[in-house]
Formats: sequence, structure tokens, C-alpha cells
Amino acid sequence: MQSYDPFARYYDADFREYRDDVALYHEFARRTGGPLLELMCGTGRVLVPLAEAGYTITGVDSSAAMLAIAREQLAEAELTAQTTLIQGDVRDVHVPTNHFSLAFIAINSFMHLERVGDQLACLNTMRKALTRRGLLILDLFSPDPTEIIREDNRLVLDRAYHLDGRYVQKFVAIDSDYASQVSRVTYLYDETDPQGQVTRRTMQFTMRWLYRFELEHLLARAGFVVRHIYGSYELDEYATGSPRLIAVASPAREP
Repeated sequence: MQSYDPFARYYDADFREYRDDVALYHEFARRTGGPLLELMCGTGRVLVPLAEAGYTITGVDSSAAMLAIAREQLAEAELTAQTTLIQGDVRDVHVPTNHFSLAFIAINSFMHLERVGDQLACLNTMRKALTRRGLLILDLFSPDPTEIIREDNRLVLDRAYHLDGRYVQKFVAIDSDYASQVSRVTYLYDETDPQGQVTRRTMQFTMRWLYRFELEHLLARAGFVVRHIYGSYELDEYATGSPRLIAVASPAREP
């Protein structure tokens, strides 16, 4: 899998203030009681507030630099005693078996797994980690053909901010292919130092979108029973125009 280490500080700056989905995980953590498992936890955007709420939580990510930022935030908040951070590949990482009451992958991260085999391997990791009554949550982008058709690799300014005393402009270009259900994403970060010198860093990756029943079949194949499909963080029913595709599932009971 691609290394995201060089872009960890940008990722944290881009998303650290995003909180739209945090209440959803608080609610399901309240229902299940923990302990919790987050795969592809990044810099701890969701993990840290859940730990602050008192839950014991394990976070897994392939990026050492991402985890270093998460570890620093947890240390500052004096939350290291109830958290475990593991650097590993979600397809085969070793985590405790039959241990977690809730396992989740937050906003769109599951879409970094392009191949069905990789998706199934990741879901197998989560299924083995969950207790019999545990819950799985996957939060995905809900495909909208009218939006996807506009993704023609046009470069647009996404955001601008100051980071470590420098001015950063983030540009994004997305090129999507219907046949493969893959979006090729390019991020350009132009970083201007106090002397006016500009440094450009380029990050490219692909994301594969899924449709509702494709997702349901994938979960069934991985040994899950789908409990609900939601279309928003407010747990609205999934429908045409829903902004999110959120699956809640539990391990299937063996006959």
C-alpha cells in the first residue's frame, strides 16, 4: 500500500477540525460499550475524542508519521493509558480476537482498498476482532453520477491555511472512471515560506467507490449480516441523494 508518511502533517491540518461524524461513533460506542477498534485511524481525528469520552480504543494505521501525530495528541491529553496504536496493514494486522464491541473505518478510508481481495481481507480482520454481538461500521462516499461526471481532472483550489509558520494552498484534481469505479486523485500542496519561496509536494492515490447492494454482498461474503444502511450521520434512511453510504453490520453466527 502507498506510504502516506510525507503528507501526515497536511492530512492533520486538512481534517483535524472535521467533526461531522464524531457524534455517530459516540452513539454506537454508547450502545456497544467498548472496547473499540478503529482501522485506518490516521492522526486520531475520531480516536482522540472517543478516548476523551472514556472509551478504551485501539487504532491501526499503516503510516508511522500519522500515528506519531496521534500519539502526540493522546499524550498531551493524558490518554495513553486507555489507547493502543498499532502500525500495520489492515489486511493482515494482528489485533486481539473476539475482543472488540465496535470496529469501524471512518470517512471514505475503506475506499483506498481497490481490489475485492483486499477489501475482504480487511473485513476479515474486523470480523475476527469483533465479539459475537459486536458491530461493524463502514462510512463511505455515496456515488452521485451527476457529480462524478464532472470529475475530469480539472485542478481546483480546495483550501488554504497556515501550517508551521508557512502558507499552504491545497489544490485537488480528480479523474473518475465509471467502468472500474475508480477515482484517481491528485493533491498538490504549495507551501510558501516567510521568504516567499514556494515548495510543491504532490500526492496521488486512487479510491474505489461502491454502490449499496455491492457493499451488502461484499459484507455478506465476508461473514457479516447487514443490520442497517444509513444515508447520513444523523442516521437517516439511505435514499437517492443521500450524502453518505453508512453500513452497520454484525458477524454472522455460525450454523
